[in-house]
Amino acid sequence: MLFSQTGLAKYRYYRLALAGAMGLLTLILTLGIRIYEQSRVISADQQRVAMHTVEKLEKLLEPASQAARKTPVDPALTCRELQPAMQQTVARMQTLRSITLVTNGTITCSSLIGALDLSFSKTLPDIAQGRTRLELRAAKLSRLDIPTLLLWQPATADNLNGELFVYNIGILSNFLLEPQPPYARHIVLNVVKQSLEYGKNEIMQSLNLPQRPLLTVKSPNYDFSVSIYGEEASALAWSELASHLPLSVLISLLTATAVYLLSGSRISLAYPISHGISHREFKVYCQPIINSVDGRCIGVETLMRWKNRRQEWVSPDVFIPLAEQHGLIIGLTRYLIKTVTDNLSVFPATSGFYVSINVAAQHFNNMEIVDDIRKIWLPAQPSVSLMLELTERTRLQELRAAEISQLKEMGILLAIDDFGTGHSSLSYLKTLNPDVLKIDQAFTASIGTDAINATVTDTIITLAQRLNLKLIAEGVETREQVDYLRKRKVDSLQGYYFARPMPIEVFPIWLARYEKSTQAMQPVDE
Repeated sequence: MLFSQTGLAKYRYYRLALAGAMGLLTLILTLGIRIYEQSRVISADQQRVAMHTVEKLEKLLEPASQAARKTPVDPALTCRELQPAMQQTVARMQTLRSITLVTNGTITCSSLIGALDLSFSKTLPDIAQGRTRLELRAAKLSRLDIPTLLLWQPATADNLNGELFVYNIGILSNFLLEPQPPYARHIVLNVVKQSLEYGKNEIMQSLNLPQRPLLTVKSPNYDFSVSIYGEEASALAWSELASHLPLSVLISLLTATAVYLLSGSRISLAYPISHGISHREFKVYCQPIINSVDGRCIGVETLMRWKNRRQEWVSPDVFIPLAEQHGLIIGLTRYLIKTVTDNLSVFPATSGFYVSINVAAQHFNNMEIVDDIRKIWLPAQPSVSLMLELTERTRLQELRAAEISQLKEMGILLAIDDFGTGHSSLSYLKTLNPDVLKIDQAFTASIGTDAINATVTDTIITLAQRLNLKLIAEGVETREQVDYLRKRKVDSLQGYYFARPMPIEVFPIWLARYEKSTQAMQPVDE
């Protein structure tokens, strides 16, 4: 088992923590998006309320403009003669309070009061001077000091003749400026510098309004604007937080569940490997390779062993496939090359001695293995050779000839590991041009016991010899196997018969004892 129950429980907590964090992040993001969208909707609704109020006011004023154009005033008629027609117009339009005539700069007649004689420029200076066509003012021609809205319709270009349409806006505002909670708590009509608020029967200076409006929309056709007062759209959106929670919580729970399930293997397996690499939990072991003719140790195969932080040994058959699956095998191999480079002094500086390292096919992508050798191995100026073992269980034919050529130019030896057990193809032997074939231990173990596998072993040996390739037999454990392989002129032997894998720092001690042994081809007691 890869991890103890305590370890599994601990990693389960990691998964729960990650799932909880992702769920919380999803909840925050979902609520944030919902509130942002709701804020935009509320802001659009507030804009709609203001625009709708402007449209209602324009519809109120438009009939007066049409009436002024349809019924021009005859200056030859007296006020008493004009008043009945003016009163009929007021009655027909319903929303009007009165109509007042201006003749040659003098206010002469009112449908409500009758004949008048007031200076137009003194009574209504802004309108008389052409600065505006609308004005909010308290009624001066009646006993009631109530708000009115004056609309000026000039009849001549000199602005001295025309009609004043007077609206009892104080009453009409109860319909036109009616608030629409929660989007608009107050709606205010602004005309020049005067303002009229819903429910207040008085005209105020715009500068004296108690607070700034949320937004103000101007009429495109008349000299007025409408202001909306109330809470900001974002504040209203936040007030509706409770309504967004159920869906957001559901989405966050689904996200947390998905992360928990998907992260099962990623956290419980990939994370400890990555942690082990960064904290140097992996140890480099090496197993000697023996010349079958004279018994000399001519090289070592380096192996990775892992004692995790809970002091548990993890089998390479477990962590190597996981490292390949999770994209960590390159980092693991790079760690191995760096550790070997740091310990070059433990190897004999003799001609022909080599250090063998297993390399996955993924390491050849984008020339990574070539770059690593240039950056890590070559700067150390090693006195020993480097051999890269490529397992036949990967698709070796996918490796590029250009990479193989560059490795050869740098003096790197190539070996095909576990030959005969994987994607068997004789065609790529020519492409890879390996220096060594390694006979898998399954074939070595069959010597003397399995006629079929022994035949396959003889075939591999014959093939290598005809191709002038060196042979290394793995898994040598008995004297019978040694004699059989020596008889068939297999170049090198590797296995428990000579030595088990040992920590790299122990290798010099073993080598010294081995070289002093009088029987180099006999088992060595550890």
